Amino acid sequence: MLVTILFSASQKVLSMGLLLYAGMLGLPEEVKADDPVKNTTEKRNEVVIKGVDVSRWQKEIDWVQVKNSDVSFAFVKATQGDFRLDPYFARNWEETKRLGIKRGAYHFFKPEAPVEGQIALFKNTVTLEPGDLPPVLDVEVSEPHMSGEQLRQNIRIWLESITQYYGVRPIIYTSQNYYRRWLQGHFPEYHFWIARYSDAQPEIHATDSWKFWQYTDSGSISGINSAVDINFFAGDWETLSQLCMPEFVVAQESPLKQMKYIQPQP
Repeated sequence: MLVTILFSASQKVLSMGLLLYAGMLGLPEEVKADDPVKNTTEKRNEVVIKGVDVSRWQKEIDWVQVKNSDVSFAFVKATQGDFRLDPYFARNWEETKRLGIKRGAYHFFKPEAPVEGQIALFKNTVTLEPGDLPPVLDVEVSEPHMSGEQLRQNIRIWLESITQYYGVRPIIYTSQNYYRRWLQGHFPEYHFWIARYSDAQPEIHATDSWKFWQYTDSGSISGINSAVDINFFAGDWETLSQLCMPEFVVAQESPLKQMKYIQPQP
């Protein structure tokens, strides 16, 4: 996603911040200082939960190694604008399911593209199942000739249509600066996922809430042969599970309707 501020040798300082925040959440302080998001399958309710988000930039991933690196969830890029599929989406989507990594799909929002086309592309690409994380709208670019009001109106159209279709409210991904300029206070009914490459946790408007913190875009995870975004979930395993798709899932379009999108774009 964002490639702005490199995560550097301040990781130990960041880990202290995560430990402090974990304490605020009621999580234990047993996480080691050199691994701020240490998680184990045996004690998911007792440690900080970490995840990754991936796209074509990470190419082919060895998800077995990723799971063995204590990664509990993964957001996978599915679509962009009104025509582009991520060429690795199908593989990443199936592998995360096969290995029991909680998975979520995200759409990269292009303000200049027709919003109805962006909605249709995501719906025809992503089939959610019980236990999957909510859809994510990745909002990080603006259109010079579009007002903030129009931008937010189109974002809301996407969010409301996807909510109606899947039966769960999407999460909004954005950077700390973009949030401050365009989004703060305008979407109180949706959870945020904030990218802030700092030892300071995300700062949000009093009416808003954040659930995920992308704290580096230059992380290293076994099984991924390039830098990768690493994320912290603000809660325990039970809270993460409560965010996911419920057992009853609304009917979605048949796989046959997805055939027109079968050729992924670069």
